[in-house]
Amino acid sequence: MFLDKKSLIFYKRILFAVSLIFALLQTNPHHFVLAEEINSDFGRGPVEVLIVNHPDNPKIAGDSIDINTLPETNEIDYYTTYITATAYTSRESETDDSPFIAAWGDRVYWGMIASNAFPKGTKIQIPEYFGSKVFTVLDRMNPRYYHHIDIWMSDLNSAKIWGSKYVKIIVLK
Repeated sequence: MFLDKKSLIFYKRILFAVSLIFALLQTNPHHFVLAEEINSDFGRGPVEVLIVNHPDNPKIAGDSIDINTLPETNEIDYYTTYITATAYTSRESETDDSPFIAAWGDRVYWGMIASNAFPKGTKIQIPEYFGSKVFTVLDRMNPRYYHHIDIWMSDLNSAKIWGSKYVKIIVLK
């Protein structure tokens, strides 16, 4: 039986994967050397992987040191993520019939944002652009915009200058 070139490459990859699994099962369970394909985008040669969190690993079998543990409350005070940030004003063309009143009845102010991705009252920082300024989610956006925040600005020119940016935000708890 003769295989075409495409099938031969496919079976070589399967054989490589099976051989790699077999080799991993036969070696020391704490230390593996993995070889990528020669034409891999990740470079040539072996890649060393050391499993350090295994209790039988001789490198950590002695004193146990807690590294990167959470505080006793098991909660962190914030997390970071990336999101699209736009700006809006209180013009009637951008809002409903009550342009200075937000979705939950709050009057708009500098520091208020609209978002469907976060619950009411969520505190958010955008350190790259506004330093330690804390924004509060107190308005909603059109349902088609889910993974967005919309920063309220007092004038149209500022909102146009801001435009739309993909930003790193800090979500405070």
